Amino acid sequence: MQPKQLGPIEAEEDEALAPAVMVRFDPQRRASTAELKATVASLIEFLGQCEADLGLRQRARKERDHRSFCLAVECIVCNLMGLALTGSATVLAVPRSSRMMWTQRRYASPVYGQHFLDALDLMARLEVGLIAEVAHGDRGGDKRQSTIRPTPALQARVLPQCASLNWNSFSRASEPEVLILKGVKDPATGRALAIDYQDTATTRRRRKAVLRINAWLQSAPLRLLTDGGGLTSKDGQPIDPNRRALRRIFNNGDWGQGGRLFGGFWENVRRVDRFKFLRICTPAHPEGETIANVDFAQLFPTLAYHQMHRDPPEGDLYDIGEDGSNRAGWKKLLNALLFAREPLTHWPRGTAELFPKATKLRDALETIAAVHAPITPLFGTAIGFRLMLIESETLLAALAQLQHRNVTALPLHDSVLVARSEAETAKEVMAEAFGLLNESRRLAKLQVDFGP
Repeated sequence: MQPKQLGPIEAEEDEALAPAVMVRFDPQRRASTAELKATVASLIEFLGQCEADLGLRQRARKERDHRSFCLAVECIVCNLMGLALTGSATVLAVPRSSRMMWTQRRYASPVYGQHFLDALDLMARLEVGLIAEVAHGDRGGDKRQSTIRPTPALQARVLPQCASLNWNSFSRASEPEVLILKGVKDPATGRALAIDYQDTATTRRRRKAVLRINAWLQSAPLRLLTDGGGLTSKDGQPIDPNRRALRRIFNNGDWGQGGRLFGGFWENVRRVDRFKFLRICTPAHPEGETIANVDFAQLFPTLAYHQMHRDPPEGDLYDIGEDGSNRAGWKKLLNALLFAREPLTHWPRGTAELFPKATKLRDALETIAAVHAPITPLFGTAIGFRLMLIESETLLAALAQLQHRNVTALPLHDSVLVARSEAETAKEVMAEAFGLLNESRRLAKLQVDFGP
């Protein structure tokens, strides 16, 4: 039986699809402080009175439906109040599609459903006036994104009671599912649908590993010097320091492909801002240390050589010209060859401009084939997704060891962010993890980035 395709989930690898002026809705956001919880309760009571006065309901909701409605209102209010922390005029993008509201149980958020749509519609009524609809649409229907913003009436009901509103006013509920299997991306939309699956001993083991990491990260001693206020990602999304829960995403409907961790707020922080604002507290520096990024350099070509039972050549595997020229282009092209499902006939997106204007793709491919002849049989086989699994398993093994050593480490695909004083420890642990999974520790090319 073929796995059933489900609706799109809010995975971080898809986040660039939303326009920068829109802040994406977070279905896990909840009220944390007593003041905000009390304010939400007051708003729910107000909405109930509005329904009665407007004759919108003939009878009270059943207890379960009432809890769902209250949860939806809490989440909507917390998301809208989060806009106030961005320091700019933004709107909130809210889902309305049936695929999001009624997805299968494994990936379903309890916030979504008819109760969510009812809450949005009620709060937007002119007689209620808590939210203003900027655009009413459906990503799967008329292609417009539904967007809302808080009205002055809502702000007047919340802000005076929560004068010290900040990111600590919110918390995040647990993710519905942390182990996600996605299908093949639609070339037209760039999206991949989540796939339902039957649990096995392997999926249960992998899920427990992610949950252990999440429990560890939840209490990790992290500081953002800005408290997140005004800090945004490359695509304009606010950085919420409460986003610490990770999800592990597998690709192409295959548990042997992908497996990277997504979801931590640090992933979306610009590199320069990570080093400027992020601090990790250590026993020697309880106020927080600047960070270091310890990563596996040139990992995919290194693993490709290992797949062919060959040692990679000395030096920088991406320095195809052997003089440092056009390195970014060679890196992008070499990795594209490892992920391509067939021979390349066109420049991968964003690659041609990294080479001199007159460079022909055919000549560039011939140069790479000459320099990396031992791994050319792997080009066009999409082995990159399987190499990504090795990468992710290696990183998880390293994280487990760092946790055992009480070293706070934030995963970043093929690297970890640690306190500067623990960079050498992280480097040693990552080399050991690489050796355990790949039989040869000496093949690991590790580097440490201490920032600008």
